[in-house]
Amino acid sequence: MKLYPNVSIIFCIWVLAVFSIFYLGFSSVPHVDDSYSNFLVNLGSWDGGHYLGIAETGYSEKFQYAFFPLYPVAIKILNLVTHNYLSAGVLVSMTSTFLGLHLLYILVKKDFDKKIAERTVLAFLFFPTSFFLLTVYSEGLFFFLAVLTFYFLRQKKLFWAVVAAIFVSATRLVGLAVAAGLMIEVIVTQGFSRKNWYILFAPLGLVIYCIYLYQQTGDPLYFITAENHWQRIIAFPGVGFWETIRQITDGGFVKPNINFFRDLIFAIFGVGFTIRSFRFLPMSLAIFALVAVVIPLFTPTLSSMPRFLLVVFPLFIVAALIKNRFISFAYLLFSVMTLGLFASLFINGYWVS
Repeated sequence: MKLYPNVSIIFCIWVLAVFSIFYLGFSSVPHVDDSYSNFLVNLGSWDGGHYLGIAETGYSEKFQYAFFPLYPVAIKILNLVTHNYLSAGVLVSMTSTFLGLHLLYILVKKDFDKKIAERTVLAFLFFPTSFFLLTVYSEGLFFFLAVLTFYFLRQKKLFWAVVAAIFVSATRLVGLAVAAGLMIEVIVTQGFSRKNWYILFAPLGLVIYCIYLYQQTGDPLYFITAENHWQRIIAFPGVGFWETIRQITDGGFVKPNINFFRDLIFAIFGVGFTIRSFRFLPMSLAIFALVAVVIPLFTPTLSSMPRFLLVVFPLFIVAALIKNRFISFAYLLFSVMTLGLFASLFINGYWVS
């Protein structure tokens, strides 16, 4: 795979910027409590603590089954070299993001041009929750594998696209969106035949995890049950919007909860840009965006929507296609400012998304 100097430079600037924000925020913003007084340890806080625990000792608690296995497995493997689970987790995330960016650049440049490809990379890296790509979260690995799937599909290497899709479906539930985009485009453009029947294996990673869960709990879909630990249950799509608006309006806007505003704004962004993706993007990417945005809506809350949208990279291609310079500048300015705020809060132990 060819590495592009411009993408590498943008990546390095972004890494330096995010870690500078982390450091300045850690030095100036009060920590949640004394347990968040270690800068490096905070890179593995919240979900990161569960990933590190799974990598080190396996699934010790049933609610941890909500976390898919590939990322902790990657951490465990790299730990054989680093001898430190935290550094292994950060390296997996950072390396995956670096490689994924180059693949994204190639993918967009092939469908559009160099300028749009660079703008896509910028829109993605300076998205308000992009700092998760430098922490012990699975977003970086998922992003790399998702882009790799569509890269192989565009290169007409269907077998390898399916292999990548298998891995991505073992990383997060939304990997089903990648498999859906892959399979639907192949069926629509090629038809289903003996030459491509193996596309049915695209969600195999999830299937294997379900078999493991059945052996451990008797319920192949226990990862859904495990979400109850965070009060996330299945609900009809749209309920989350209604409940969020209700939470905002309760009390007559006297003391609205900023978290609900945040989640609602990001959800509207995700839905709106997904709709536009069907006009501007290849079918596989639009289908991926649609399914990836809809899956989190099957809960009665929009919580974590800002982070969930981070890996839906087709949205950032749509953002890069905005022709109005004022809107583009306003989007980038809002993203950078919010990134600074979110990163400063996260590194001090505050819940962000």
